[in-house]
Amino acid sequence: FYRLNLWERNDNVWLSRLRDVLANDEGKLPEVGKYNAGQKMVFWSMSLLILVLITSGVVIWDQYFSNYFTIDQKRVAVLVHSITAIVAICVWIVHVYAAIWVRGTIGAMTRGQVTGGWAWRHHRKWLRDLVTGKN
Repeated sequence: FYRLNLWERNDNVWLSRLRDVLANDEGKLPEVGKYNAGQKMVFWSMSLLILVLITSGVVIWDQYFSNYFTIDQKRVAVLVHSITAIVAICVWIVHVYAAIWVRGTIGAMTRGQVTGGWAWRHHRKWLRDLVTGKN
């Protein structure tokens, strides 16, 4: 999924018009591909946060790795692990809230399909790529 989530110039414009996103005024937003800037931010932040959780989790996993790390390293790892978990939960909550905010998104997430009208309104560049066979 990382290729579809690479940052593009349009993503900066999309983010700068976040007020229009929240107002569901798609006409003022640039055309986006399969994922918009918000979705890309969720993807990259969760990818990074999961790596930090795994790394810090290994450090505090006493059953297998107790001999490899000092008490001070474990204390720092517990703090990093806890803060990272809180941030990941916050990202997830924002993700769910955004999915509820945009009508049709929950169905898209649970069924894996959207209508042509929904795709045209929210992900026009992606729909064009699908129709022209670029994707």
